[in-house]
Amino acid sequence: GADIIIPLDELPPYHVTRDRLEKSVQLSHRWMARSLREHLSNVNDQAMYAVVHGGVDRELRTRSVEYLSSLPFDGMAVGGSLGKDRQEMLDMLSWLMPLLPRNKPNHLLGIADPESCASVVPLGVDTMDSCNPTRVARHGTLLTTQGDVRISATKYQNDHTPIDPHMESIPYTRAYLHHLFKQNEPLALTLASLHNIYYMNHLMRELRGRILRDEI
Repeated sequence: GADIIIPLDELPPYHVTRDRLEKSVQLSHRWMARSLREHLSNVNDQAMYAVVHGGVDRELRTRSVEYLSSLPFDGMAVGGSLGKDRQEMLDMLSWLMPLLPRNKPNHLLGIADPESCASVVPLGVDTMDSCNPTRVARHGTLLTTQGDVRISATKYQNDHTPIDPHMESIPYTRAYLHHLFKQNEPLALTLASLHNIYYMNHLMRELRGRILRDEI
C-alpha cells in the first residue's frame, strides 16, 4: 500500500462565505479524527498526514493547525483552497508554514509545477504533489532547464539534439518526439511524461543541493 495516506476531507471552492468555509473546516476535522482513530487500530507501516484547512482565512487556518497538531498524526499536509493565484498562495504559506509542528514532515497538496516548487521550498515545504508535469507533457510541453519546449512546433522537426543536454533524460531527440506527436502516436504521451518526471527529479535535486549549501 501507500507509504503516506491522507484522510477524507472536503475541498470547498475559493469563493464561499466564511460561514460555509468554517463549517467545512469543522466537517473535515471530524472526518480526519475518525480516520485517525481507525488508522491507529491498524497502522500497517503507513504514515497518516492531517490536512490543514481554512482557505486563505488566517484565523481558520490557525485554528486548524492548532487542533490537528493536538492529534497524533505522522505529518501535516496543507490542503483546501490555496488562493486565487500563486501569489496569494505564497502569501498564505509565508505565515502558515511557521505555525506547523517543526518535529513533523509537511506536504503541500496539489501544487508542484516547477515555478511553484522553486517558490514554496524556501518557505519550508518539505514535499508536494501535482499532476501538472505529466499533464502538460501529454499536451506536448517538455520541461527543460532552458524553459518550456512546445515539441509540436515546426522548428523541432529536424532538431536531432537531446531534449535537454544539461540533465539526464530519455535517450531520444527532439525531432523524434516531434514526429511522435505529429503522428498522434500514444508513445509520445509516455515518453514526454517520462522526460518531465526526469526534469522534476532534477529540479528537486537542485533544490536539495541549495538547502545543503545553506543557499535556501
